Amino acid sequence: MTTRWPRSLSCLIVTVLSSALLVGCGEDEHGRSCSGRPGKDLSSRTVSGGDLWQKKLRCVNLERSTLTGLVSEANLRRGNLYAARLVGVSLENVDLRGADLRRVDLGSATLSQVDLRGADLSGARLDRGLLTDVSLEGAQLDGVELRAASLTHVGLNGADLAGADLAGATVSDSDLRGARLRDADISTTTWENVLCPDGSRSSARDSCADHLTRAESRAAGQFPALSAALPDSP
Repeated sequence: MTTRWPRSLSCLIVTVLSSALLVGCGEDEHGRSCSGRPGKDLSSRTVSGGDLWQKKLRCVNLERSTLTGLVSEANLRRGNLYAARLVGVSLENVDLRGADLRRVDLGSATLSQVDLRGADLSGARLDRGLLTDVSLEGAQLDGVELRAASLTHVGLNGADLAGADLAGATVSDSDLRGARLRDADISTTTWENVLCPDGSRSSARDSCADHLTRAESRAAGQFPALSAALPDSP
């Protein structure tokens, strides 16, 4: 005999099962950790910067933790800092190469001599941050918020800044060659002596945004490339 469930109960069961599947399969529920060799677990707690001073904590798990104070001379390479809170924290001489910093909150933080090469900062917040001598070569920065931030001597070669918000930010003496800025908000960004994504250098008259606009126009065929516009030599 076939059991007939009331329609309302059937819908409820389907909804609950669907929600469970979504939660179980959600890729962004947890950060990435080192395979086969997990590091120290400091997740979901408050961690003082002093506790990390000069520590070698490769693959450390700081997921959803709150860091406070000054973090100095720490090796957190390939660490899991997914959705961690570092608002107003100072990072000095910290190795975060290859780390997972997706959705991290670094609002108003100060970063000096921080190595973030190859790190994933997708959806991170660095608004009003102060970044000096920071290495972000090859980093994933899509959707990152850098509104009103200050970037000085920052390496962004080959970084992916698609959809990033740099409104009101100041970028100076930095290298963005090969960086991808598709759909990024750079309408009110200030560029001071910057190597732009196309290899040109910004100036008081020519910002990286101007160079990008011209490059996009040439790609769209709106006007010829510079070489084609020059007259032939006699």
